[in-house]
Amino acid sequence: MSSATEPVKRQVCVCLLFGLPAAGKSTLSRALPEYLWLRRRWDCVVVSYDDVIPEQAFNLQLDLRESDTVDETLPSWRSYRLKLLQCLEYFLQLLGSSPTLCKPPFREDVTWKRFIHSLQPQSALSSETEISGEQLPHQSSPRPLLIVLDDNFYYRSMRYEVFQLARKSSLGFCQVFLECSQDTCLWRNRHRSSPVPDEVILAMSHRIEPPNPSKHPWEQNSLLLESGGCISDDHIQKMIALFDSALDNPLKPSEDNREQKEADRLCCATSVLHQADQACRHLVSLAMKTAKDSKLSPDNMRLLAAELNKLKGVFLEDLRRGQVRGKPISFRGKEKDVVGLVVSQFEQLKMDIMGTFCLNTP
Repeated sequence: MSSATEPVKRQVCVCLLFGLPAAGKSTLSRALPEYLWLRRRWDCVVVSYDDVIPEQAFNLQLDLRESDTVDETLPSWRSYRLKLLQCLEYFLQLLGSSPTLCKPPFREDVTWKRFIHSLQPQSALSSETEISGEQLPHQSSPRPLLIVLDDNFYYRSMRYEVFQLARKSSLGFCQVFLECSQDTCLWRNRHRSSPVPDEVILAMSHRIEPPNPSKHPWEQNSLLLESGGCISDDHIQKMIALFDSALDNPLKPSEDNREQKEADRLCCATSVLHQADQACRHLVSLAMKTAKDSKLSPDNMRLLAAELNKLKGVFLEDLRRGQVRGKPISFRGKEKDVVGLVVSQFEQLKMDIMGTFCLNTP
């Protein structure tokens, strides 16, 4: 039986705010803390992936567009996302147990420092909550806490990873998808001070996976908002209703077997995709080194890099759809086999491409 003096566990909800670049996520996330404080006296912190992940990681996504070779000693964009996920997991697990926490093993990592900095009180949040590398908002605060993650989250598997963390800590979970047309995002992006390349938006618009609660029950607490360029009172009311529902219905660690099977499938598919991506990157890097040693002209180096990275993109996109060169595959229990198949077929087509540039393949 719990003691009468035992503090009530703080209500916490993790919200994924996602959509295409320039859909309006940052505008909305900047306004949320003040809206929630004024209307409900809720605390709200926003973690913007663009602010936490170093800019160099996003530059690496350009693959070989502006350089002839990839420095494989540099951490990839995916590795930074993994680090951020680890930071979030550490934060969520300890948020409900103790306001003082031991420093994580990655405390000197730039991603952890940026993550902690992003959790500083925002807007009208109480100044009494000072967060450092060792301090967290007190778990017994009577005010609900909303943790907003601002990112594209275009693949469902990216969002499911966060859902699993919220479930493990028995927290509320919800998603807000800002729906905005490709043309509108392109127009808004071009008028930004630091626009992303058009091709990033074009590629992401074909890959983004909106919430689908009927097929994926874990996405049932989701809200789709049309991004018209301004934040309406109707938007705020709908989001507060969504947050209320998530806070009042925290996730339970134990789920049905169907849920676990979905988790296993996504986890396995993500692992295969990551391994295949790393292997193909290595093959591209070796090919570019061969081209450089063979004194290929700069123009042809760029053309070769574009062809190889386009090929890599095709293979990875096929994998996301559960197939290799049009043939369906099963991930479960066959990770090494699938990765090996991708590598062998990629290597064969890579050699064909290099042959067109009159390069002797090793």
